[in-house]
Amino acid sequence: MKKTQKTLNKRAVVSILLFVSLMMMPISAILIHMTHGFSISHLWLHVHVLFGILFTICGILHIVNNWRALKRYVISH
Repeated sequence: MKKTQKTLNKRAVVSILLFVSLMMMPISAILIHMTHGFSISHLWLHVHVLFGILFTICGILHIVNNWRALKRYVISH
């Protein structure tokens, strides 16, 4: 019996990363504000910037992966 190996769904991974980074952006911003003046605020600033970069990259990949659907939606409306 052969076992079939499931492939990684790239759209699902991009969507999950986009969602996680979207949730972490306001959380890290609040933590930056709460730790302002302490040495740990730099850590939260870097976390915030990294999630912002991840959000931007995943947002672009999400648009690229769903380009045909977006184009059809814009043309139909």
